[in-house]
Amino acid sequence: MRVCIVGLGAIGGLIGLFVARGVGEPVTVFVRRASQADLVSREGFHVRGLVEGFYRVEAYTTLRPELCDYIVVSTKAFDAVSVVEALRGYGGVILVVSNGFGAVERALALGLRVVAGVVDYGVVRLSDNTVEVRGLGSITLGPPRGSPVDVKPLAGILEAGGCSVRVVDDIEPWRWLKAAVNATINPITALTRMPNGVVLNEALRPLVEGVVREVEGVALRLGVRMPLDPLGYVLDVAWRTRLNRSSMLVDVENCRRTEVEEINGYIVRVAGSLGLEAPYTRALYHLVKAIESSCLDRGGLLG
Repeated sequence: MRVCIVGLGAIGGLIGLFVARGVGEPVTVFVRRASQADLVSREGFHVRGLVEGFYRVEAYTTLRPELCDYIVVSTKAFDAVSVVEALRGYGGVILVVSNGFGAVERALALGLRVVAGVVDYGVVRLSDNTVEVRGLGSITLGPPRGSPVDVKPLAGILEAGGCSVRVVDDIEPWRWLKAAVNATINPITALTRMPNGVVLNEALRPLVEGVVREVEGVALRLGVRMPLDPLGYVLDVAWRTRLNRSSMLVDVENCRRTEVEEINGYIVRVAGSLGLEAPYTRALYHLVKAIESSCLDRGGLLG
């Protein structure tokens, strides 16, 4: 069974270790930059911190789906849809673990066999071939509502590699729970330029509660009930990762494109289509987009 990975950042790098331990090395990966492909093919990939390991890599800069029984899409959210588009006609199973929305929905529209994963390990990318695990967690795996794809074989591979896996029959409640976290913590940290713990500041509580309730309202209107209290979960994640710097904060600091379009932007658009208001989520969306525009004006926005 060959499991391939598209995107070798923080999450992709950690999943690669689980795959290497579960089915053997080298792990086949597809990355955008030739420099990263050369590095990981030559020197392998290192995982440090609360999970330690090393694995060998076979890297390509173009997709070769014929090599894969499973393809894990772990790119940035804004690249995930284009990856799915490039897999049109693929007969294996696609696992999307990217943040936000869009890729799973596009895969379903194309008739692809897709499942989704919600990752709550705390992982930081240190270099092109090194990540550090700073928070232990799990990966929740499941098919989109109504999909017949069986996730148990893939779950078994990841578990054999040391990953904590939760298998569910419907991944949508967990995707929307993660969306509540991402739509709150990521833009607030990006705008304040502070670690995740800033979300616990009492001065921000009305904003935090407002965003979470808006996300919950959209999910409920779609017929999705989150598996945990979303506000409590957001605050718990903020506490457990209080010293971490969110990916959106790092992107803003480096004048890179953020995932706000696929997180807050998506929620705002769906809310509008349902006749709902989402003023807090919309405000965060426009503020982060303003930062992106400022980077563009300075010629510094990177994809």
